[in-house]
Amino acid sequence: MKKIFGAFAAVITAAICITSMSACSSEEGNKVVSDAKDYLQSEIGFNGNVSDAASSAKEYIKDEIGLSNTSNKVIEGTWTQEDKTNGDWEWTFDGTNKCTLKGITTGFEGSGTYSVDEDAKTVTVNISGWEKEKVYTYKLSQTLSDTKLDLTEKYSHYHLKLNK
Repeated sequence: MKKIFGAFAAVITAAICITSMSACSSEEGNKVVSDAKDYLQSEIGFNGNVSDAASSAKEYIKDEIGLSNTSNKVIEGTWTQEDKTNGDWEWTFDGTNKCTLKGITTGFEGSGTYSVDEDAKTVTVNISGWEKEKVYTYKLSQTLSDTKLDLTEKYSHYHLKLNK
């Protein structure tokens, strides 16, 4: 949000500079423009290149609305559960927002999307074939030999190990 306000402030500053430059010397005008450029560079990373600004704005918006969720990389990989009571399962999280779930013992196969909220320690999953999305609390742990992921929700629990 700070970047959006910074961009608006920069546009307003540029408009004021253009208007006021007609009333000041070229040296004063150059200083105002230089100061505005320095501000834009320090606050929002704008270097004066309009195509770079457009690209940065697109990436910023994607990040803000969750399309570039780098948190999804936290659980990236293929994870398996071997459990005689609850069945054998395989989850694959691609690191962006796509996932698959296979019930090795049940024959279930579904694909869908997911999003990780690192602050809340939750994974929101929406798999085709499910009535609604599920929000799992996740816990990652690591030993010398294994990386484990526990996904817990009201009606289902997965105790997964990362495939190497």
